[in-house]
Amino acid sequence: MNQDKKEENAQDVGILKHIVKSFYPTYIYDKVENIPYDLIKENNIKLLLFDMDNTLIDNNHTYSKELKEWAKGIKKEGIELYILSNSPFGKVVKKIAKELGMQYKYKALKPSLKGYNKILEEKKIPKENIMMIGDQLFTDIWGGNRFGIKTILVRPINKKEAFISKIKRPFEKIILKHYLRKKGEL
Repeated sequence: MNQDKKEENAQDVGILKHIVKSFYPTYIYDKVENIPYDLIKENNIKLLLFDMDNTLIDNNHTYSKELKEWAKGIKKEGIELYILSNSPFGKVVKKIAKELGMQYKYKALKPSLKGYNKILEEKKIPKENIMMIGDQLFTDIWGGNRFGIKTILVRPINKKEAFISKIKRPFEKIILKHYLRKKGEL
C-alpha cells in the first residue's frame, strides 16, 4: 500500500472515530432514579432535560414511585425538570409532566436542536448548567451532545419498543461497546 493510501485510510478512521464519539454519553446509569444528586450538584446543573418514552415511563404510560420521589427530591434542591419528548401525543406528555412536576415540550424532533434552542431561549440557563437524560443514543444523547450539554444514557425501561427504536438498537450496542472499551469498563 502506498503512502497516500495509508494516509487516506488513517484520515477515514479518524473521521469515523470522531463520528462515533458524537454518540458517547457523558455518563451511564441503569435508570433515572439511580442518578445521584451529588453528580448533578458536582456538575452545577440547574436544568435537567428528560426524554419521556422508555426513560421516564413504560409502554403503559406509567412510572415508578421511586422516580416520582427522585424527581421530588431533585426539585427540592432547586433543579428545574423539563421533558423534551419526540412524542406527537401532547396530552400524554402534558399528563406525565404535570404528575412529575415537570415542564414539557413535545414533537421535539430530537436530535434536531430546535427543541433545545426553544428551551434555552425560554429558560435563559447557560448550556454548561443543563444536562440531557434519555435512553437512545441516536436521539437523546446525540441531540444533547450536538447542543453542547452533558448527557446521561439510561437503560430503556421496556424491552418491547417501537419499530424504529428496534432498528437502531443493534447499532447503539456497537457504539456502546466501543465506548465501554475506551473507558476500560469492558
